Amino acid sequence: MYPRAPRTRRSCAWLLDFAVLVAVATLLGWLTFNRISAQLTDVTALAGTTAWEVVTSDGDLVGAGRHVGESVWRSAVNAVWQAFAALVAFTFVYYFASLALMSRTLGQALTNLRVQGREGADRPKRGRWAARAAVLTMVDVGWYSLACCLLVGGDLALSVLCWIVAVAVFALNALLALVGARRSLGDRLTGTAVASAWQVGVTFTRIGDRVRRRGPADGDLPAEPLSPA
Repeated sequence: MYPRAPRTRRSCAWLLDFAVLVAVATLLGWLTFNRISAQLTDVTALAGTTAWEVVTSDGDLVGAGRHVGESVWRSAVNAVWQAFAALVAFTFVYYFASLALMSRTLGQALTNLRVQGREGADRPKRGRWAARAAVLTMVDVGWYSLACCLLVGGDLALSVLCWIVAVAVFALNALLALVGARRSLGDRLTGTAVASAWQVGVTFTRIGDRVRRRGPADGDLPAEPLSPA
């Protein structure tokens, strides 16, 4: 069983992993912004749609214009929803793939940490990796993404409620990971624990113990003292 992960290294590992998610979120935001801008600046398509609405409006030009505006708004909302869905999907795949392949995320690999069974038993199976990835995804981006989607869709009350839940879950997870047994929500719900994969002091101590136990090489006789001249 590996020793429990230090607080500083576990915090650094989370920051490194979260930096990856922020980079992907920034890229998705840029792509979504350009996608919506392209819809708004597609003058030909918009003008064609407007002309058709005018022709079939039976004189209700205000209603025709409102219908076009609602169509553009729905397209923009769908683009935002798809971006958040892509972020959640990427986060889950990132966590699950890194855990299934390396038993740790990239941030944990860079800080010499690993994820093991609660009692340091055999390597957890894929089902537990998937469950841990799902919990990490909801804590890091899931609730926030849901809150933003509800806000964009016009459900202000539910959006505020989701934001409160997101902040509360994030704070609880950080508190559990850094205080007491240092087992986060993902650890407790999936029966896993984050541990230190390698310690310099312990490693050199073990090497010294092995050298002392080995003694002289096999077949070598201790040197006899020189007799006085």
